[in-house]
Amino acid sequence: MTRIPDDFHGPVAYMVKHKVAANLLMIFIIVAGLVSMGSLVQEVFPEFSLDTVLVSVEYPGATPDEIEETILLKIEEQVRAIDGIAEVTSTASEGLGTVALEL
Repeated sequence: MTRIPDDFHGPVAYMVKHKVAANLLMIFIIVAGLVSMGSLVQEVFPEFSLDTVLVSVEYPGATPDEIEETILLKIEEQVRAIDGIAEVTSTASEGLGTVALEL
């Protein structure tokens, strides 16, 4: 039998001294995992609703005015023709244009 030093304390020392307790704990954890596995809900195709679509376009080096005129206005025109679009919001910043579509 292996001798454990006297200054060795804590849960690891307890498990080393009491090997049966360590095995029982391991069996309990495995059984609890198997039992709880039966109550897990798994969905192949989860249900979700998509209320907002975000379209981002990068244009490195362009000013917000250039992005608005060359990209965002054209995207807005094309998207407004789609049925089911409630609101279209666009934002232009340095090198980036974003259009938010609310369905």
